[in-house]
Amino acid sequence: MNTTQNTQTKKNNLRICGGEHSVVSLQDVYATSQPARTFREKPNKRTGELSVSHQPISHRAVIRKTRSSLEESGFSIVDECHNLARDGQRYFGLFQVDHESRQNSDRGTIIGLRNAHDKSFPAGICAGDAPFVCDNLIFTNTIKLARRHTLNILNDLNFTINRAIGQLFEFWNGQDERINAYKNREISNTEAHDLTILACKAGALPKSKIMDVVDQWESSDHPEFWDRNVNSLYNAFTEVYKGNLTALPTRSQALHSVLDNAVSFDISNHVHDVTDMAVIENELVEV
Repeated sequence: MNTTQNTQTKKNNLRICGGEHSVVSLQDVYATSQPARTFREKPNKRTGELSVSHQPISHRAVIRKTRSSLEESGFSIVDECHNLARDGQRYFGLFQVDHESRQNSDRGTIIGLRNAHDKSFPAGICAGDAPFVCDNLIFTNTIKLARRHTLNILNDLNFTINRAIGQLFEFWNGQDERINAYKNREISNTEAHDLTILACKAGALPKSKIMDVVDQWESSDHPEFWDRNVNSLYNAFTEVYKGNLTALPTRSQALHSVLDNAVSFDISNHVHDVTDMAVIENELVEV
């Protein structure tokens, strides 16, 4: 793939998004071992055979299939960052991507890729963005295609990834409209505090971080977010989100639900809802 950075393309600092403590090299990711598949205890009543209960897929396979799909769709990778946790059992990758059809934007588009060998979460891909001014990463819940580690994961994963990446063009338009709606909705301190509490109740923030968001709202580290509107509050949240990739997709979804409601914005008018796929179990797939 052509990963040469266009001179017009800015880079986000993906290491800030993910947190320095878990960042590793791509070679470290490829060196992780893949567990063997496991089988159900009781045999299938029809065939008498033991069915596969968990079919792990290597981090390497998830990364390579994503790269291939991006290349086929005409995307270039501007930058990437890889993270491992739990002795390599959990992987989370960040890829900043660009396309020649993308209009100039003040935000970079980020692909989030995750995989786990310890059954903690399914293999999945989601799209998000990060403002160039502060590198605050947030994911949208509308391009999140997860796949459980069951029998046909390798066959289905190609379709899953291709379908998600195919939604990126709609995502760009939808996220642009969302940010415009946030910028156009001015709010008072009281409204900002109320929205922060609502977001916390929705699962967008732990109680221990409420004052951190309030502090960022009242005195942002970045002058670009001193305007008193929903977008400035949005970035107060994302500033606090830095460094916790595992919780980020779920918290992003909760935050969008609260702020979208505050500005009467509906992302489904711009991006098709393509969330979790159904599990299909047919013939065995060798890894």
